[in-house]
Amino acid sequence: MPFVVQEIPDIWVDVEIRTPGLEEPEALQARWRLHPFEDYKARLEKLQHGELGDEEIVEEDLLELAGAVTADGKDLPHCPELVAEVMNKTYARKALVLSWHKAQEGRAAAAAKN
Repeated sequence: MPFVVQEIPDIWVDVEIRTPGLEEPEALQARWRLHPFEDYKARLEKLQHGELGDEEIVEEDLLELAGAVTADGKDLPHCPELVAEVMNKTYARKALVLSWHKAQEGRAAAAAKN
């Protein structure tokens, strides 16, 4: 199949979260805004130099979170409170921010298994 040169504005990626006390990882899906390489490179350098923080990356580039549920199994819709809750848990925060890098590299979420 030939490569189609086109703009891809966003991508869904899996967020694998290693929750302390659980043997198996938990998962969310995140939809991130994609950046052209030069913009990505500039943002990455700002991250590495402390000029840009995790909060800014999430605030500016996270478009949607899916796959979160309450303790009794009810789906949680994407909202600022959900994002804040994920960002407040160190183990989940790291996984979410790492998924931004996966997104920028084009590593899309795996297709759902039937």
